Amino acid sequence: MKIKSIALALIALLMVFTSCNNKEGNSDMADSSTYKDKAYFTMENGELIRPTGYRSWVYVGTPVTPNDLNNGKAAFPEMHNVYIDPASYDHYKNTGEFKEGTIIMKELVSVGSTGAVSGNGYFMGEFIGLEASVKSAEHFPDEPGNWAIFSFTQPKVGTLKDKTKPFPYEACAACHDSNADDDFVFTQYYPVLRAAKNAGKGNPEDLSARTASEKKKASKKVGLWDASAPTPDDKFDIPTDEKKLFAYLKSEKYKSLKMQEKEQHKSAGPHEYVRTFVSDKLAESVKAGNSEHPIGSYAVKEQFKDGKQYGWAVMLKTGGETDGGKGWFWYEVTDRDDIGSKAALGNGVRGCVSCHTIGNDMVRATFIK
Repeated sequence: MKIKSIALALIALLMVFTSCNNKEGNSDMADSSTYKDKAYFTMENGELIRPTGYRSWVYVGTPVTPNDLNNGKAAFPEMHNVYIDPASYDHYKNTGEFKEGTIIMKELVSVGSTGAVSGNGYFMGEFIGLEASVKSAEHFPDEPGNWAIFSFTQPKVGTLKDKTKPFPYEACAACHDSNADDDFVFTQYYPVLRAAKNAGKGNPEDLSARTASEKKKASKKVGLWDASAPTPDDKFDIPTDEKKLFAYLKSEKYKSLKMQEKEQHKSAGPHEYVRTFVSDKLAESVKAGNSEHPIGSYAVKEQFKDGKQYGWAVMLKTGGETDGGKGWFWYEVTDRDDIGSKAALGNGVRGCVSCHTIGNDMVRATFIK
């Protein structure tokens, strides 16, 4: 009888532990099933509270555009470690779309060493900043695509902001709008996202297929700073031949143009400080409010750093229609003493068009009145 009582007591105790374990298990399952409804960001009076724990999200890639490959003038010379919240990643796998509430974090890391035991390359240095992209019709109903981009970086202080307001559309999102492959996101640079799009419930990384083994001849793609359309042979008030145009800029003949800014100022785009000179034809067209500026209209932009003029950017209307920027000739050189420091040359350069597309027929000069 005593043995039977002990046995019953042990069974009861085991049931208690089993019940407790089941509750914990159910709790974990509930947590994992409801994480998709979790909000991964918080807005407060128009500001984004700095998200935390993002390094445990889904890592999508680390693009880098180092100064070494951009004539020392890269707009974003640091490495970008990019993460997307897990709920939005799952939604993207199942639907191929970025959902309401998507947040993508971009952690900025300096370029450290360029050499290792394995060879030369670009290796991460130190964490230097943090940015975020948020898609929310609730918070940004009037923004294109409902996307807003934020920066918590304080380079002079060396710490991150606790909260921050979004960049104006023209300062950042406009470039994403014009150049990103998928809904303001540069998926063309993130194979993790490309593989995930419409992949369904499975894990795309578990598949055995790898394109590295495929014997395919890669087709040459037009780069961001390459011409995407031919430049007409017509004669204009300024030359389109690289050597002649460089000589023209060196001569500073453009400074005789009537419509010009009085002094340098901080650029609304990726350049640091600029001063713009506008042809009479373009100035008259802007004043008239024309939606298409006439052929031969042009502007020359001097570029400055630390008060010193170092380069130029030129835009010239060569076609009767803008045609997505292909009707404009673009040129940029980042060293006034070195023609080899060319950053862009030709018609339809996407890197230039992306920043100018928000202007009136590509023209953003607000001083013309």
